[in-house]
Amino acid sequence: MKSEQAYCRRTQLLWGVLLIAIGAVILLDRLDMIILHDYYPLWHYWPLILVVFGINKLLAPVSARQILSGLWLIFFAAWWYVSYEELWNLNFYNSWPALLIAWGVGLVLEPLLNQHFIAYRESEHEK
Repeated sequence: MKSEQAYCRRTQLLWGVLLIAIGAVILLDRLDMIILHDYYPLWHYWPLILVVFGINKLLAPVSARQILSGLWLIFFAAWWYVSYEELWNLNFYNSWPALLIAWGVGLVLEPLLNQHFIAYRESEHEK
């Protein structure tokens, strides 16, 4: 399938760009071309990596599972960030039920999305 190959290529490109960017920043810091005294503040934003990979899964999805996986990555990253930063008085202790809700939403959406993909594949075969 062409869309599966495109997804694999996008994922490989994404990992490559991410590794190049991280490596370049660390190398420039080691060569004293840029100064990053404290990496700790950057660590707060690691969930953005999950968001990027979630969006990658949502671009031209080939299955319901891929859509749900992308949405789950984005939700989990947002939940982690909100809980870690304690935005809106939410922390890990009082916000974990949101994970159960998201899991339930995924279970409810999966059959609906599967029907959509089955109908789409059937319409593609008719053409």
